[in-house]
Amino acid sequence: MPKPLIDSYGKVHDYLRISVMDRCNLRCVYCMPEEGMTFEPDHRILSYDRCR
Repeated sequence: MPKPLIDSYGKVHDYLRISVMDRCNLRCVYCMPEEGMTFEPDHRILSYDRCR
């Protein structure tokens, strides 16, 4: 059995969530601090319309 993934806060992670853009709505402390985030402009964000 593999060893569990435990972060520096002591939280055990049993899943992986990957965001492919900077507009994640979870605001986790791991990847989105309360201050200092600079988001990409809308024209640089992947959209469904651009995928067709």
